[in-house]
Amino acid sequence: MNGPSTTINLPPERRSELEEQVRQTKERKIADRVRVVLYKAEGHSHKFMAQLLQMGRNQVTQLLQQFNQGGLTALLQSNQSGGSTAKLTDEQQQALKVELKTKIYATAFQVLAWVEQQWGVVYDLSGIHKLLKRLGFSYKKNRLVPSQADPELQRQFVQWLAGLHQHMKAEDRLSFGDAVHFKHNAEAGYAWSEVGEPHHIPANTGRQRYNVLGAYCLQTHEHLFVLTPDNINQDKLIEFLGLLRAKHPSSAQIYLIIDNARYHHAQRVQAQARQQRIRLEYLPPYSPNLNPIERLWKFVRKMFFKDRYRDSFAKFCAQLADFFAQLDQYRDDLASLLTENFELIPEGWQTSASA
Repeated sequence: MNGPSTTINLPPERRSELEEQVRQTKERKIADRVRVVLYKAEGHSHKFMAQLLQMGRNQVTQLLQQFNQGGLTALLQSNQSGGSTAKLTDEQQQALKVELKTKIYATAFQVLAWVEQQWGVVYDLSGIHKLLKRLGFSYKKNRLVPSQADPELQRQFVQWLAGLHQHMKAEDRLSFGDAVHFKHNAEAGYAWSEVGEPHHIPANTGRQRYNVLGAYCLQTHEHLFVLTPDNINQDKLIEFLGLLRAKHPSSAQIYLIIDNARYHHAQRVQAQARQQRIRLEYLPPYSPNLNPIERLWKFVRKMFFKDRYRDSFAKFCAQLADFFAQLDQYRDDLASLLTENFELIPEGWQTSASA
């Protein structure tokens, strides 16, 4: 890497010529080629230059060799089309896809370095971005998943749900239920602001909570919510089951899909469900991704909490109650958001625990 072939000696007038070339060059990638020569003449390592200019180390070496062999003309005319000095074969692209699906790469520069290490193929940052997009990858926030989630149980649940729909009568109702605990506080969102001067949103202590027990029918978009400062427990659920049946007083069968909270299995709850002719069905353990109402809670946080400050708990509770009372104004948004299009945990998704 640092042998005689990549040694750069620049007399003062030659250095001045290259520095002027950098100032006159509008395209950063071209200017960075000249910077490689200047940095090398200052004695910097290939690793340092690669990290500073977001290049591969092989690319740094090749640029220096081109300069030594053909001077500035060869350096500026070097073919970097598409951001790479070579293209990956189909087999190499498939290997890269497998690598990205099984390991976490937080930056495109890490991907660039892996490709170079594996096959000696050099990409600049722009080129590796284009390659990743072409392979069907995008930069997204990672998602936390319960470590004990069972992919097979989730698959079986989705199959069971599809079968249930086939046997339901037109007047039957199927709802997804859940409880959520909203803190009396604002949540900071994103907004345009002056650099170094973000907008400031007042905050409360967050110790007071207003709890919501709800059920939402995806087919009809009927819903029921009970808001209370009290804890959600089996007494509240028993009360809720009565309200749910009162909302549908006919003899239609009601199915309520809920998670495995302990009080959901209480004998008193089971007895009330039978009395109200409500079938309680349970999600697989550790499967919030199979409960669409979780998306509703996220929607509420976005619409009600982002950058919204309420100075008193009473005002917070009253406004939250009004929000749920007027939820039908978001009917179209919720119809597209709350669906049975589940994102299942893939088989073998678990990765080794960090040391």
